[in-house]
Amino acid sequence: MIRHILITILSVGFSFAQPELRFQTFDWVQYRYTGKVNSITFSDRFAYMGTQSGGVVRFNLFSDRFEEPITRAQGLHSNTITAIHRSSNSMLWVATPMGIESSLDEKGDWHFIDRDMLGLPSGAYIERIGESEHYIWLDTPGLVYRLDPLTGIMIGIMASPDEPVAWSSGLLRFQPDISEFLIEYSFLDGWMTDLQNLVHPNGQYIDITTIAKNSFNEVWIGTEDGTFFRSDPTMKTMSPFRFSLASNDIQTISGGDSFWLGGRLATHESGLTYFDADREIADNYIFSRTINLDQTSISSILELKKEIWFGGENALLVYDKKKDFWRTYKLRLGGGKSWTTSMIDVGEHVWVGSSQGVTILKKIDKKPIVSKVEKYFNNIYIYDLAVGKNKIWIGTETGLFLYDLEKQIIQEYTTYGYKAKDVTFPLKYYDYTAFTQDSQHILTSNRSGVLKFNFKDRRWSNAVDPSIFGGLEIKTMALHKNIVFIATENGIVQYDMKKNLMDVFNYSFIGQVNDMYIKGRKIWLGTTEGLISYRYR
Repeated sequence: MIRHILITILSVGFSFAQPELRFQTFDWVQYRYTGKVNSITFSDRFAYMGTQSGGVVRFNLFSDRFEEPITRAQGLHSNTITAIHRSSNSMLWVATPMGIESSLDEKGDWHFIDRDMLGLPSGAYIERIGESEHYIWLDTPGLVYRLDPLTGIMIGIMASPDEPVAWSSGLLRFQPDISEFLIEYSFLDGWMTDLQNLVHPNGQYIDITTIAKNSFNEVWIGTEDGTFFRSDPTMKTMSPFRFSLASNDIQTISGGDSFWLGGRLATHESGLTYFDADREIADNYIFSRTINLDQTSISSILELKKEIWFGGENALLVYDKKKDFWRTYKLRLGGGKSWTTSMIDVGEHVWVGSSQGVTILKKIDKKPIVSKVEKYFNNIYIYDLAVGKNKIWIGTETGLFLYDLEKQIIQEYTTYGYKAKDVTFPLKYYDYTAFTQDSQHILTSNRSGVLKFNFKDRRWSNAVDPSIFGGLEIKTMALHKNIVFIATENGIVQYDMKKNLMDVFNYSFIGQVNDMYIKGRKIWLGTTEGLISYRYR
């Protein structure tokens, strides 16, 4: 009776955190810079790693592949995981600075108990999670908390457990002497050990943050840079694995089947990421560890046949695909400090839009050419560039312009093509911020609406009324047939231009969307909260 009353009272503070019911668990997936590995636990199929910044990383024990991580996109209250435990009743328990969460299916429908309901002191956090025969246990500095294994309701608080507890690994409080253990193993892929720390192939010392052992007698080691190691008890080897972005603030996406990511510099070591969505691979090129790669925020990427160009602040980073070689070029894009906003491939040249105008670079030597285009747009903010049907489309703070590659003339968009009587051009003719296109159309936008231009019949039409996106500044757009995605400061609008149907996504885990890229059934979002995929069809 007493326990029933206790559960009734405490359950008032028990809440549920989960995606909307119309979505499957991994319709939305968030990829981030993980930071250090804080905790490791195991099921029959997965190794789960609680990370500092990237939520719960899932690693398939049988295929040696990463699968979709569990983050705020699945309903967690935070991407900072201090401890994790998979219990014998197949529930996954996750501790964050905000409280404790549990899932019956180990991936979604999260049940959340706030830290205040647990009675955690200010500044304290859960360091380990474990279980005894009848309870779940939370280990914090100085106290342990005993919970009901199904409901998560707190049963008691004490200085230490009063029964045997099987703990999942937690963040190492002190650096233990593990030299006798490390000397038994050979580390693969260029990694080494000095019997206290691990040594990265580039010579950097990496601290061990957590150690765990699974039912197959495999030892797993988590480290401060997000790398973890899986042992082979028979061969006495340690194999490294890592799946982390170089930055959580993704400004630009470019590529085909796989793609490159660039973003703003962060407090941790920043760089560039090559991301293969199909194979769940993320290769990072860290500025401080890569020869000829200067540190800069990246705001645009262009993939050419032989090279990949990364535009930054007064800098151009170039990667030679065949030679696997990097080089940094200093750029003067107009006067003073400037940054690239867009780059397009035009024959033997690359057009570079920036905060100070347009610069045309030769592909062969990356040197600018003198052109009337550069003079015309001098000190004008260029939002976006596009190329289609022998025309360069230029969206600027002063208006929308087209450059004819054959006639070599610049014209305002209102003087090009045909407009029916029922088509209205925007009253505000400035701040054309984004383009998106397919083989038949190009869409261009400002606060007054989205215009569509048909390449075949050269006719303009009104594609999206400003009421659809609130008349806000459009950051970026993406197009698939009649579906257009529009990103503003208030989230994303998915709009069917043919059926006149819309949907709005403004979930807090998305953050500000900076770039979008459609591949197959998914749209990929470069955001201030990492790389996010949404299965929209």
